[in-house]
Amino acid sequence: MSTSIIVGFDMYVRTELGLSKETHSAYIRDVKEFLSFIGDQKLTSHLIETFISHLQQLGLRPSTVRRKCMSIRCLCHHLISLGQLDSNILRGIDSVKVNRRIPDALEAQDVDAILAIVENRTPSCRAINVRRDIAIILTLCHSGLRVSELCNLDKGDVNFTRREIRVKGKGGHERVVPTTKRCVLSIRDYVDLDRKSDTNAVFVKADGLRITRRAVSDMLMSLSRRAGVKHTTSHMLRKTCATELMNNGMDIESVQALLGHQHISTTQDYLATDIDRLKVIHVKCHPFGEKCEI
Repeated sequence: MSTSIIVGFDMYVRTELGLSKETHSAYIRDVKEFLSFIGDQKLTSHLIETFISHLQQLGLRPSTVRRKCMSIRCLCHHLISLGQLDSNILRGIDSVKVNRRIPDALEAQDVDAILAIVENRTPSCRAINVRRDIAIILTLCHSGLRVSELCNLDKGDVNFTRREIRVKGKGGHERVVPTTKRCVLSIRDYVDLDRKSDTNAVFVKADGLRITRRAVSDMLMSLSRRAGVKHTTSHMLRKTCATELMNNGMDIESVQALLGHQHISTTQDYLATDIDRLKVIHVKCHPFGEKCEI
């Protein structure tokens, strides 16, 4: 029975959810693991809770446990749609609490320190990819793109005049993201002066092929180590962009749209807004704030 369930679930994920290839593969692996865990037992809320507790006892990262929980939830939706499962089981899944560890946002001086390491490698035959790496860092930090979205950018996706980037996000959803003058100029400098490739990708490796998530990750890890700042990931730069915008007065719905989050709850969990900055903004922006306190 498990095999037939997996085959049906695989088709459901492919046709209904529109997930990325990586997420799709992860969901299938998670469901196989769960079905193996419960064996021939009937799927119940209690078994789901037992499985989640089992994962937590294994010491898995909270983000991994959360994803596996989401995979099981998707499986339940699929089985409910087929009339093979009672919809009340979802209440049991909702009761499973999984803490999320949100990666820290960087301070402005940390980003500047990383950029300085790159900029000190003045473009030369022995210091390649200087303009490319600067453009990548600014695109992540000034536009809030996911690393997969950055890697998938094509040349026609960047509108230099309007300072906009067309992003192909999760599930095939497209959005247009505004960016800074500094960011678009850095991309233009890289494309015009350094980029050598027959591909349509904006960012390429030394071999001319589209850059990969691993290449970006390795680059950021090396630069942050040399700059003497905490280990930096592309997700931290994305979070830095969102947090700075929120702390400087952007409403959360606009941050959600910029990040491409489907649910605003994801954006709420994602941000680490400085309460002191929020107080300052509140006093300045609220109609009964600053003027009434004079």
